Amino acid sequence: MLTNLNCKNAKNETPGKGVSFALNEYRKKTIDSIHYAIELEIPSQKIQAIEGKQLITFNLKSLDSALVMDFSTDSAHVHAVKSAGKEISYDFINEHIVIKTDQLVKGKNEIEIIFTAGDLSLNRNEEYLYTLFVPDRASTCFPLFDQPNLKASYSLTLKTPKHWEAVSNGILKEKTSTGDQNIYHFEKTKPISSYLFAFAVGKFFKTEKIVDNRAMTMYYRETDSVKVKRNSDEVFNLHAKSLTWLEDYTAIKYPFGKFDFVLIPSFQYGGMEHPGSIFYNESSLFLDENAPINRKLARASVIAHESAHMWFGDLVTMDWFNDVWLKEVFANFMAAKIVHPSFPEINHDLRFLLAHYPGAYEVDRSSGTNPILQKLGNLKNAGTLYGGIIYQKAPIVMRQLEKKIGENLMRESLREYLKSFSFSNAKWDDLIGIIDNKSPEDITTWSNVWVKTPGMPEYEFVGNKDEIQIQQKKDSLSGRIWQQPVVTIWKEMFAQGSIRINLNNKPQNVRKPDLPAMVFPNSNGQGYGYFKMDSVSEDYFLKNYNSAKDTMLIDPVFRGAMLVNIWEGFLRGDGAAPEHFISILIDILPKENNALISDNLLGNLQTTWWTFLTESQRSQYQEKIEKVLWTLLETTTDKGMKNSYFRVFKNIAMTDDGLSKVESLWNEKLKVKDLILSEDDKITLAYELILKQKGDGKAIFEKQLNDTKNPDRKSRMKFVIPALSPDQNVRDAFFESLKRPENREHEAWVLEALGYLHHPLRAKNANKYLKPSLDLLQEVQLTGDIFFPQRWLSATFSGHSDLESANIASSFLKANPDYPYYLKNKILQSTDMLDRAVKLKK
Repeated sequence: MLTNLNCKNAKNETPGKGVSFALNEYRKKTIDSIHYAIELEIPSQKIQAIEGKQLITFNLKSLDSALVMDFSTDSAHVHAVKSAGKEISYDFINEHIVIKTDQLVKGKNEIEIIFTAGDLSLNRNEEYLYTLFVPDRASTCFPLFDQPNLKASYSLTLKTPKHWEAVSNGILKEKTSTGDQNIYHFEKTKPISSYLFAFAVGKFFKTEKIVDNRAMTMYYRETDSVKVKRNSDEVFNLHAKSLTWLEDYTAIKYPFGKFDFVLIPSFQYGGMEHPGSIFYNESSLFLDENAPINRKLARASVIAHESAHMWFGDLVTMDWFNDVWLKEVFANFMAAKIVHPSFPEINHDLRFLLAHYPGAYEVDRSSGTNPILQKLGNLKNAGTLYGGIIYQKAPIVMRQLEKKIGENLMRESLREYLKSFSFSNAKWDDLIGIIDNKSPEDITTWSNVWVKTPGMPEYEFVGNKDEIQIQQKKDSLSGRIWQQPVVTIWKEMFAQGSIRINLNNKPQNVRKPDLPAMVFPNSNGQGYGYFKMDSVSEDYFLKNYNSAKDTMLIDPVFRGAMLVNIWEGFLRGDGAAPEHFISILIDILPKENNALISDNLLGNLQTTWWTFLTESQRSQYQEKIEKVLWTLLETTTDKGMKNSYFRVFKNIAMTDDGLSKVESLWNEKLKVKDLILSEDDKITLAYELILKQKGDGKAIFEKQLNDTKNPDRKSRMKFVIPALSPDQNVRDAFFESLKRPENREHEAWVLEALGYLHHPLRAKNANKYLKPSLDLLQEVQLTGDIFFPQRWLSATFSGHSDLESANIASSFLKANPDYPYYLKNKILQSTDMLDRAVKLKK
């Protein structure tokens, strides 16, 4: 009834901006068999408009309402709308082209539109451009039905400047040249959703390779030929391994014919899964020499993630963007499986724990958390659904589901799901229905808690001389039970053991102890929630950290799980005070020999240092922390960890000795064995010297700019440097410039600059930027890509930790009680650490 009512409303109401759920449902019922033949002429000058024309063919099942097409730009961009070669009348309403029924026929229609392309999602640079249409941005470029459940085929023709390369989803059918232009004709694609259509053109290098009888082409901008050669084989091989694994797991051959990928400087995401033409952040795949193991894992994971999307997201796509998590969880879930064969030396349980749980908790512990499956009334808000819950929590929940029903049943269910909905659309409940039909477990009830409600469970241990019990604390939703198994290790004076408990909301026995007894909850790191540790158990773990005298302490998964517990306790005020906690981190860091855990500790150390310590407390520990980090940097034999210690050292260094080391590394007067500094490293060293006013900042910048060979990095440096200026007026002018959308186009540049503008050393002088930054948030959401609003907020608030900053954020929300729900949550998530810092500093 609700669907019918929505469809009726969509027929009778003037379309608003974006794509409402009602319009989505109506068009899904009345339109199919869509094909877009698009031709775009791309000039050599960035400031020149891109002219286009397209022929849209579709089947119309009903003539009871006007046809609504999406074109999210100015009406002046539409030059003509034709049918059968003749111009027809249309209305342009709220960024929609509306064609009345008297211009249409029931059945096959062909509409030709001549237009000027919108620039919002074209990411234009002087020497290249690339599209990014997720979630609803295709309509900012050209007219179409911009919703995921109206899949269409695309035939693209691109006219580009001479010597420019072009790549798109379809196979290149023909390339011709005329005058100063190249003309690229791409074959018709398989049916894909509009957000997956893509193209990139520009001055790209190109490498073609056949791996395991699979032809692949890589496009890139990197000018360091040594770096390219060092990474290329591994990049191709990781793709080939991922695709072969996925074909075997799904029992479906790669669905989209050709396979290309484009590496783009400062790309907004790690990758984007356009079928036949994946886009990546260039620095994610072209790693520096001696890259730490985490960076290599991250590269393998992002490649596996985007490859998995070819099946999960591209072949089968969510019906509406409220289920966007569905494609992301499968991609992450599969990526975790895929990377195992490529990294046999890695403890993958530990890797999964540290890659997902801290990030998920960061959102779930905040008052701005959200369920995995969220509500969405209009596609224009779809970008706000993305975040840590989708990318970190959802894979944890999916792993729990697999353990609940078994790997074989999971694989069997996913194969049926992919086969049933190939080149079509599906919902989470469609998969749950398949699983429920095969499993004796009540998966629907389990899903309703884990997928459809927000937050995380909290557990506490209660005990006396007779017994120790674990129980789920009551939360805001009455009667909610977070069903999950949890393993807990108990330790007494002369005995030790573990117990697996299927947790619910009732107290359950862990052990009848001979006191003194200790309890180490969630010891295998697979349970999800806050497991409060008692002080005796926590002290034992820290004082005997990684000691060979106790077998549980040398298990890296156990250490990782306990460190996650302790970090959660610290942030909630249940652990050590900040000045004591930093001492703990400094003490245990040299005792850790696992690179994954060391990187996690270094992350917590930097957060504690800059966010939770006062300036006087930092001064107290400054010499000690620099000495520990420098010693680890010089003595570690792990070349990857050497780079990790280097990056933290340069971030924290403040003493004359520390900054002299930073300066000597930058000007190459100091060499550390096996520490190889990349061009990016040199740039960030220069930034640290300028920020901390070690030497002549202008001279440092000019030297680094001259030494930097890559033109894209040069452009980025010129953008960022005003944010580092010691002159407050220059920084003020830079912030003012960000109020203009055209100055926020390079989002990665903006975020880097904001990090320096709001650096803790400058935080007091940057408080005046906080309220204007919040005022800009809605515009940032409309003009930026999906992750930009959250990252804008995080970069803005991450350097602040005082009461004045917290009050600015809370006052803003109080003054705007009707502020959009999704963006309010982003603010609450981004200021959660700030609020905790204020409380802990008290």
